[in-house]
Amino acid sequence: MSLLDRGPEEITIYPAGPVLPDGTRGPEGAPVTMRCRIQPVTSAEDAAPGYLTTTTYRVIARTLPAGPWARVIWRGESWTVAGEPARRRGSPRTRHDTATIRRR
Repeated sequence: MSLLDRGPEEITIYPAGPVLPDGTRGPEGAPVTMRCRIQPVTSAEDAAPGYLTTTTYRVIARTLPAGPWARVIWRGESWTVAGEPARRRGSPRTRHDTATIRRR
């Protein structure tokens, strides 16, 4: 087993629901709990007073069953997947997915 298979963090991913004909999203998919690695990417203060700091993290795992707008629960907080996860398809030992998450 590699470091990609047994990360120190545990997350729960709720895949985003399908887009319905009226343009709204349907219900979220079934939750998936998995082990992964999480690295900080940025942390920036917003210009407007009273707003929280915008923080983003990178989630790295062998496979991520997530797409844009999927909800991630990490350390009891709710996060959103920003954009499509990057699917890195190298050799079987190094292939992995990465996604950027932002606090909701």
